[in-house]
Amino acid sequence: MKIPFWLILLLFLGYSIWATRCWHEHMMRDCCEDTTAAAAAGAQTTGVPLFNWNGEKPVSDPKFPDWKKALLARGGQGDTLVITGFYREGEANGEKLALARAAAIRDMMAPELPTSRIRLAARMIAADGLAEGSNPKESASFSWSAMVLKKEDSAVIEADKDVILLFPFNSAESDRDAKVDAYLKELCAKHKATAATFNLVGHTDNVGTDEENMTLGLARARTVAKTLTRNGIASNRINTSSKGESEPVADNSTDEGRQKNRRVVITVNQ
Repeated sequence: MKIPFWLILLLFLGYSIWATRCWHEHMMRDCCEDTTAAAAAGAQTTGVPLFNWNGEKPVSDPKFPDWKKALLARGGQGDTLVITGFYREGEANGEKLALARAAAIRDMMAPELPTSRIRLAARMIAADGLAEGSNPKESASFSWSAMVLKKEDSAVIEADKDVILLFPFNSAESDRDAKVDAYLKELCAKHKATAATFNLVGHTDNVGTDEENMTLGLARARTVAKTLTRNGIASNRINTSSKGESEPVADNSTDEGRQKNRRVVITVNQ
């Protein structure tokens, strides 16, 4: 039997409409599922390092830089970050695994926080659902240990790109401190044969007049400059200046705060 052409055309059009609708519904369903999954994944990530069972390295998280920035903002000048790695009963190597986890996070703190200002610890915690094949879990805690100095002490604080030297009250002679002098000698030895330049900025607390503190800040910067030149750094590679009391990093109403403000900031420009 011969099928009329108009009937063939009608059947073809009907099939085309049906196929297009099915394809559209399929694509919309997949798109919604992908969006929902992405939203759920986004909601589950906070940037805090998470570890798999027996894992020594945290899983990748694009939000880690933001979490790291917030953590570092909670620490004060010279404070030490204590990273305590966790392990659970049944995980291989126990305390060694916990320390490896803490060390992995320590390495991720660079360059903003040098290793000299990080301390590692380990602790066993109760079962929290982490197991082979489960979702990763937090496996470390973080706390800041405040820097405590005597009033007459100097200190060396390594920061992101700078080195901060703290001075005793009304003093411009921190280089008489053996540990400061030793650090500066090592710094000079590292850069003596390079083209690096040094920018030294002196700061003070708010005790005294603005003019007196500008003069004291400059004296502190020049004291450090003399130490650098004695150890082989040409004077034309060193720039000194003073901010006086104008840029405090701590509260001048306390002894501890004023001590943190009495400083020279050394920036090495490679």
